[in-house]
Amino acid sequence: MKVALAHEYFSAHGGAERVVEVLHQMWPDAPVYTFFHDAKRYGPLAGWTLRASYLQQLPIGGGVHRVLLPLYPNAASHLRVAEGTDVLVSSTSAFVKGISLPERTVHVAYCHSPTRYLWDQSEQYLADEVPAPLHSFMRELFVRLREADLRAAARVDRWIANSRAVAERIRRYYARESAVVHPPVDVSSFRPAERGDFWVFVGRLSAYKRADIAVEVFDRIGMRLIVVGDGRERRALERRARENVTFAGRVDEPTLRDVLGAARGLVFPSEDDFGIVCVEALASGAPVVALAAGGAPDIVRDGVDGILVAARTIDAFEDAVLRVEKMSVDRDALTRRAAEFDRSVFTRETGRIVDEALAAGRAARASA
Repeated sequence: MKVALAHEYFSAHGGAERVVEVLHQMWPDAPVYTFFHDAKRYGPLAGWTLRASYLQQLPIGGGVHRVLLPLYPNAASHLRVAEGTDVLVSSTSAFVKGISLPERTVHVAYCHSPTRYLWDQSEQYLADEVPAPLHSFMRELFVRLREADLRAAARVDRWIANSRAVAERIRRYYARESAVVHPPVDVSSFRPAERGDFWVFVGRLSAYKRADIAVEVFDRIGMRLIVVGDGRERRALERRARENVTFAGRVDEPTLRDVLGAARGLVFPSEDDFGIVCVEALASGAPVVALAAGGAPDIVRDGVDGILVAARTIDAFEDAVLRVEKMSVDRDALTRRAAEFDRSVFTRETGRIVDEALAAGRAARASA
């Protein structure tokens, strides 16, 4: 079986990039098609056969890739998978699923989410990322980009969703069914240590991640909170936080494992498509207080592995943290729960679906 891989772009390390890295380990000889690789920011991809689009020739550093948004559908259509490829496995949350394929090539799309800034979060994206004078222009652009997104989605033969929430979005926006395979987590690299006196927030310090809720909750409670991550909200958060809140910035993986292993719990106020750090916390023996939205309900069993919070309010999260503090925490049970999301499960299930898709052959494919 000759496999090719595709991923939007390599600009920063995140959950989607972890998926691609494991896919590449599954099929190490597969070429990887992408819009561009920002090697200076992302680092080298030694041993990978990268096949980049014409966007690679344009300025891509420092977040400039966002300006390229109108070009992605065209770049995808001009990115052509080699003849003789049996299966393309794409890792997608935007337009790389519109890549040009040979007639017989089966396309399996591992979807991190339908393109959120086009669908369920378009107004939030405009408010957070786009200057107000450009809103009208961007809304008109979004209409054209949604049409391109739907055409690209229609060309996928088999869908894999990274959570039940994403499977529901695929059904709602693309009218397609999908299998749910959660992202891979290296569960064995996390383990409980001596339990400390602090909770932890881990994530990018942007408005979307709602670190402000975590900071305000622990300002009220007075317990220690370690904030792991960086971003443009950091300075404002530091100004409002009390002395019990520590901002650690970005940390390396060994440090993150140490912090999670000693944490009393993880507070997770954002609505993420999945939420890998929630699994990492459980693998470290730390219960999770998370918003009951996105992928968190796939991970956290309410009242067992932590608390799922129905309303994203400071009062609700404060109450949940205090409830967890009163719970009897079975750290071994939390690590057993985390094992259900181990990378071995991802590789087994993804491999099975790819084999099934190849055996079934190409579905009726819409033209690009």
